[in-house]
Amino acid sequence: MINRLIIPISFLLILFFSFPLDSLAQSNRFTITGKVVDDELGAPLEYATVSITKPNDPNFIDGVVTDLEGNFSIPVAPGTYNIIVEYISFETKRFNNRQVNADLNLGTIVLGMSAASLDEVVVRAETTEVEVRLDKKIYNIGKDLTTAGGTVADALNNVPSVTVDMDGAISLRGNQNVRILINGKPSAMAGYGSTDVLAQLPADAIERVEVITSPSARYDAEGTAGILNIILRKDKTLGFNGSATATLGYPDNAGLSVNANLRKDKFNFFNTTGFRYFDAPRNDWTDTRYRPRPNAEGELVAPRYDRLDEDREVTRPNRNVNTNFGLEYYINDQSSVTGSIFYRYGVVAEVTTNTSDRYRGWSLSQQRGRKQ
Repeated sequence: MINRLIIPISFLLILFFSFPLDSLAQSNRFTITGKVVDDELGAPLEYATVSITKPNDPNFIDGVVTDLEGNFSIPVAPGTYNIIVEYISFETKRFNNRQVNADLNLGTIVLGMSAASLDEVVVRAETTEVEVRLDKKIYNIGKDLTTAGGTVADALNNVPSVTVDMDGAISLRGNQNVRILINGKPSAMAGYGSTDVLAQLPADAIERVEVITSPSARYDAEGTAGILNIILRKDKTLGFNGSATATLGYPDNAGLSVNANLRKDKFNFFNTTGFRYFDAPRNDWTDTRYRPRPNAEGELVAPRYDRLDEDREVTRPNRNVNTNFGLEYYINDQSSVTGSIFYRYGVVAEVTTNTSDRYRGWSLSQQRGRKQ
């Protein structure tokens, strides 16, 4: 009889110390609630972030986002909390050191737009732009990264319908019959049709390039694909001003360009001088094997050499110097007369070194070298 009583009593003790304690722990939690709305419209802010932290426990963090009506509810244990309400482009609301010993209702939390007080903002930029007109495209060359340190030929690769190949040949809509003008008129610097000048002029020496795809009769351009009219820079700011640009790259690519301008009342003196040195190296290698061939009698005849190994190294250093000096006289605000002199000098020295190794079997039989 005693054993029968011991088992139920022990079972009751287990139930008393387990379920009541767990239920007590679950009931000892409170809820932080509130609603987040817009300051100007009074509309609820959905998906606003509400986070809570403990001042004495930096590792503790909890939180929720508001629902479609801007309401939120966070269950917490008793304690002291910092409550932070955030929303993108709105000011942040903080409720620091809030003691939670019962359910806490923060009510309606109004967030205002976050704005910094700015006195004045000035944005200055000079970009490369393409202006499309009925008879031509005007390419205004700025100071962006696509043209910095490059040449006019490099800049023209960005112009629609204009292509520049590796040799500097320019095509308009696939046709290489292009005429080049400098400041609106033929110039000896362009060789009356040569495109070498575009690989020698630095891009920062050019104010704009006009691509005339439908030339009128005044250009005497019958039978040509179009006209490239290169307008050189001439600053119109009073006083003296200038700029210098240096370029350094690998393979050998070095350049220096200096622009200077002096404006006095109705006279404007301008000068652009540039120097560029660059190399376009190339390496070729071929390995040729020879087999026996039948002669007239049908007998196989062994070749003199079984294998020919050729290595070709090409260097193509280019040196270019150009300068442009001019004077502009302003008749009035709308009209001016300009005279300029342009000089350029370019040297291309191509050196090719050939090395030929001839083998018979696996042995080197002959080696030759040639430079031209």
